[in-house]
Amino acid sequence: MEHWLWIILAALFFECKGEDKVIQEQGDVIAAEGDTVTLGCRYETTDAYPYLFWYKQEINNFPKYVLRRDTTGTEDNDQEFPKDRFDAKINKIQQSVPLKIQKLQLSDSAVYYCAVRPTGGNYRLYFGKGTKLIVQTGAEYEPSYFKLGEGDDAACLATGFSRHNAASNQHPYFQKFNKTKAVAISPNLDLYNQVVFPRDGAKDCETPDNITSPCVDVLEPDPKVNLMSLTILALRVIFIKTIIFNIIMTLRLWISQCEYKTNVTCLCLWPGDWGDV
Repeated sequence: MEHWLWIILAALFFECKGEDKVIQEQGDVIAAEGDTVTLGCRYETTDAYPYLFWYKQEINNFPKYVLRRDTTGTEDNDQEFPKDRFDAKINKIQQSVPLKIQKLQLSDSAVYYCAVRPTGGNYRLYFGKGTKLIVQTGAEYEPSYFKLGEGDDAACLATGFSRHNAASNQHPYFQKFNKTKAVAISPNLDLYNQVVFPRDGAKDCETPDNITSPCVDVLEPDPKVNLMSLTILALRVIFIKTIIFNIIMTLRLWISQCEYKTNVTCLCLWPGDWGDV
């Protein structure tokens, strides 16, 4: 009887213990340069002294450690993310650790992941689903519209706008723009393109008269392309020098073969003269 009692108590304990998890319920957060944003994060754990983390993941990159907090008051920030801009405070009652980012920069655009790790023997990190932060330039640019192609399959292109959903405003095709996504076209993800296929020949695809759009050069030189061009140029120079060196050495070898150490006179002929010998 006593044996079964211990099994029942153990089963009740593990059923009530639950699982460690992180909840990030925010959708995409869009803000402007210089603003302050707070990214929410709630956690559930039975550990009395858990560690809470924040990570930043940029496009096509691995997650970077931002900071760590624990319920004893210990705080740690990576050098790349100073506390005067990246900070988090644990709320033990609400079991939350929101990330506050001040003086936003364009480079802050990324997906931010909150994570919890129990202090026991299990060193596993439990991550949330992440919150995407989009930082837009302080200057605002309205879209310019261009018709692409001819016939019923012609497309309407909205380009060069700074607000993430600017192509959806003040345009005859706003309903169609609402159904497509804008694509970043600048390195800092602050300017966008958006394309729709209205199926009417894109006859109304033009910039509205009440909108003036400045000419913005979004094409910036790529350092990798410049380095590759210089490398190719250097290889070409080395190749040409190698050819010249081989020609010179061949001529010297040919001349040296014409010099006899005896008194016999060597008749040196160019290949073109051999037919007359």
